[in-house]
Amino acid sequence: MTYSVSVLLAVLAVASFTGPLIGEIVGVPGAVVELTCGIALAFVVPKELTVANGVVATLGEMGFLILMFLVGLEFDFRTIWRASRSNLLFGAGLFAISYGASQLLIGHLAGASNMWVLAGAATSVGVTVPILHVHGWMGDRFANDVLMIGTGAEIFYLIVLNALSVASRHDSVATTVLLGTRTILLIGFALVALSTLGRARRRVPHHFHRWFLRNDPIEVGLRGTFALLFVVVAFAGLDHIPTVLGALLAGVIFRAVMGNAKTITARLTSLANSFFIPLFFLTVGLQTPLRSDVLGLVPIIAAILVVISVPRLAVAPYLHHRGYSWRLAFAGSTALMAPLTLLIATAEIGRSNGLLGPRNYGALVVTAAMSAILFPVVTKRLLPYRSDQLDVH
Repeated sequence: MTYSVSVLLAVLAVASFTGPLIGEIVGVPGAVVELTCGIALAFVVPKELTVANGVVATLGEMGFLILMFLVGLEFDFRTIWRASRSNLLFGAGLFAISYGASQLLIGHLAGASNMWVLAGAATSVGVTVPILHVHGWMGDRFANDVLMIGTGAEIFYLIVLNALSVASRHDSVATTVLLGTRTILLIGFALVALSTLGRARRRVPHHFHRWFLRNDPIEVGLRGTFALLFVVVAFAGLDHIPTVLGALLAGVIFRAVMGNAKTITARLTSLANSFFIPLFFLTVGLQTPLRSDVLGLVPIIAAILVVISVPRLAVAPYLHHRGYSWRLAFAGSTALMAPLTLLIATAEIGRSNGLLGPRNYGALVVTAAMSAILFPVVTKRLLPYRSDQLDVH
């Protein structure tokens, strides 16, 4: 390890330690503080340190893959299948309404690219989950309804994001053929992986049982989890699918085979949140210094924030119809207005595919940070703590 890399790692490690503490004080998600710290560091860290940061960038990319793996763990298709069909259908409708509004406001009126149009339709539960958890709502019917709506919208967003990444490089006929072929290969690989892991779990239950142990000297569970993650990511790269979507698929496969393995999930989450994920957000910020030409995209940024927020207000009357007070219903709608994870994923995929230049990449990252600052603050003010609330009819 060179001196410049070690110094940069030290700076980022200190920032990852102080970021969440600052977030608790100011009341915003730690990831937003880390993004902001990274952007600020870009102005003070000597250029000779950031030029030779290939190792740090690789570690940050690993953090992003682990983050998407953890997002994939949220997709429990058994629960989704048993869930109220109306929640999933409403989530699909929410994506369609948001995409239509984004197409009109951002695509037609502002003349922005398809990547910006899609970003306006982003809905994810990455920020929603910790808010519901802190306020004591996780496991409650209200939380399940909100998360199922967000999950339905998120699934359709990821499908369109993958299609857009393919369509950018091919004509319509080739895009259709490639998408169909890759989808078949992806589904086939997922089925083979599920069958293989399920059969292995039945034949050697002792080894899989160790994944659920709190203390295992050789950490079989973590090793196996990382092996699954990077094997699926490698297949995604071979199939020319964005690796972030491969990481998400790995999380889905893990959840389908292992179920709600709380012990290994908690250990993986602890490892990821303590180093890799903060390093990812910091490196994203470090590579996204605020440029003067980003100011020219302020109207589009404002338009996306409008499109992200206004259509999701439709969630409130739907939740009220399901028996919640208006205050709680609006808290559920604002909780889905901070798609930090999906917007960062969109920015990363857009940059890697040449769909977003440095200016647009930086503006989209800024949009992600602003959404995760504004809307969670409103949600926290509306959402009562579970022990104190009397808001369910």
